[in-house]
Amino acid sequence: MKLAIGLVAASEGLHPSLSLCEKCLQEPLEAEYYGAPGSPVPRFSNYSTEEFRRAALLGKVFVVSDAMRSAEFAGWSCEKMATEFPEAKMRREYDWEKNGKDHNLQKLGDQKWITTTEQGEEAADRLKQDQSTPPFAPFYWGVREFKGDNSLGPKETIMKFKDNLVKSVPYFLDPKNAQSMFANTEMWMGAQKTGARAHMDSHCISTLGYVLKGKRRWRIGPIPRVPPGAGKVTKNVVFDDGVAYALKWKPFYEFEVEEGEALFFPPGWIHETYNTDPGCTNALTTQFAMPKPIHYYRNYYNRMRRVGDLSSCWEEVAGWANFGNRLPKAYARYDEAVTQAEKQFTKLDADKDGQLTLEEFKKGVPAGRKGITPPTYEGSFLWYDLDLDDKVTKEELVDTFARWSETEFHIGQEKEKNPERFKPDMTYDAEPSKKKGGKKKGKGKKGSEL
Repeated sequence: MKLAIGLVAASEGLHPSLSLCEKCLQEPLEAEYYGAPGSPVPRFSNYSTEEFRRAALLGKVFVVSDAMRSAEFAGWSCEKMATEFPEAKMRREYDWEKNGKDHNLQKLGDQKWITTTEQGEEAADRLKQDQSTPPFAPFYWGVREFKGDNSLGPKETIMKFKDNLVKSVPYFLDPKNAQSMFANTEMWMGAQKTGARAHMDSHCISTLGYVLKGKRRWRIGPIPRVPPGAGKVTKNVVFDDGVAYALKWKPFYEFEVEEGEALFFPPGWIHETYNTDPGCTNALTTQFAMPKPIHYYRNYYNRMRRVGDLSSCWEEVAGWANFGNRLPKAYARYDEAVTQAEKQFTKLDADKDGQLTLEEFKKGVPAGRKGITPPTYEGSFLWYDLDLDDKVTKEELVDTFARWSETEFHIGQEKEKNPERFKPDMTYDAEPSKKKGGKKKGKGKKGSEL
């Protein structure tokens, strides 16, 4: 199966009515970038490293059916988790009245939890808002919260888990991702009809969701559209528990992930899970650092920048766009930004051949803070390599930089709003809603495919 690709060039695969302005960064229509809403999620097997790299850079959503091939954790049931990690400590989600400070009160070795079904706080309200939401609360072992103490279980238990995780990195993923996967791992376990309610995480790197044993339904959808005039929320999160349901959220995809499979999706996607297996489902959700979804951030920059849930990502992403330079106090408008970009291109084009390589970015753009992945120069190169052909043309760099600067200018003009007064466009219509101030504009040409 091919994955649709939406480019950011003004005439390719874009939908101008989704953008802040005519000269701003343009967004691809979701149906052209991800397929029609409600269509089957793309599925692959025998996936190559290069195929995965491209899909991850673009922020695609897909399932790899043999992701746990040769993985140490393959087939691990809830019972096996309890046997192998009996001293590990977890908690039941949505237990705010009984466990308001989210202490880990449940030992895995006490296997009564495997068949427990209990509603979490506000479950009745969520079911009224959306009858498909999971009625029962799952158990959560937040390995990512490990700080060297015993709040999650003995250190030896956590290190044993890490050893198994290192041996469970998908065969098509760079093994160097093992550390970022460990640092972000969450184990979600529970009986049939337990699951996590729809929410948006604040992760800046893409998500990998394994099913070790059982079966899990996912409902997921992209960052909602934020039309011109809808404002912005930069100081708070928007899509906390329950908010998506109240805004009449409808998933873009709905599908099941079975034992041995893994789901991949980019930052900002609203997601919900529901265990459908008659027994206990054991699932591992984490994030990986390489590659980062750089093209996805560029293609949906307007949305990402106006939703506070992703505020921790803004500095790094802007660093790619601005060649690692300090961000300006006032952003240049398009025409002035074109002049700035032309000077930047000339500065970087060391061999004067009219196109830029990664090596030229490495020499002319800083690496960024120590240990950052990828280095700023590489992230910047990928930001401007619109067609992923390993070179950046003058047109790609100049137009994209100028559109980014114009976009930032317009974002600055949007009014700050409280989360409860923020009303994004929750539709996936071919012609976006005009009720928040956006005007309908003509479509761009259809983009290429990957």
